[in-house]
Amino acid sequence: MSLLGWRQWAVDGDGLLRPAWTPWSPFPTGLLLWRPDGLTEACCLRTETGRQAPHERTPADDCVCGLYAWRSSALLAAARRPRWTRYPCVVGVARLGGRVIIAERGYRAERGYPVAVFDPRGRVSPRYPVARYRRWSALVAEWDDQGDQPPPHRTHSKH
Repeated sequence: MSLLGWRQWAVDGDGLLRPAWTPWSPFPTGLLLWRPDGLTEACCLRTETGRQAPHERTPADDCVCGLYAWRSSALLAAARRPRWTRYPCVVGVARLGGRVIIAERGYRAERGYPVAVFDPRGRVSPRYPVARYRRWSALVAEWDDQGDQPPPHRTHSKH
């Protein structure tokens, strides 16, 4: 089983998707790349930099690690624009799986991959096998199925 989550991505100069809310300049860029050729695995930047002991699994309950996504397009639309990045941003849908921590407004997942993007300017690399939309309303109409989402309380799901 997997979940759909809504997120913002920064698009780098090569059209690759990066976390829009994470300042990645002190970290190796490979750690913070949403892979165009398969699953993206979450890593804990605190453990990678030695600031925290390694977790048994990511995301950990007592940490902020994981691949983040909102539960709905409405929550994404109401979110602030990312301030950490100078790159242009796109929004879209990611399929999330593995260990998923479910919160009231969103998710933190162990792994995921983008499945659809709102990319009206065509900035996302063609290497990503995703559905591409030039209109937000078309993306929402096709992908925002609230019946597919778990109830809005904190639970843990292993997929």
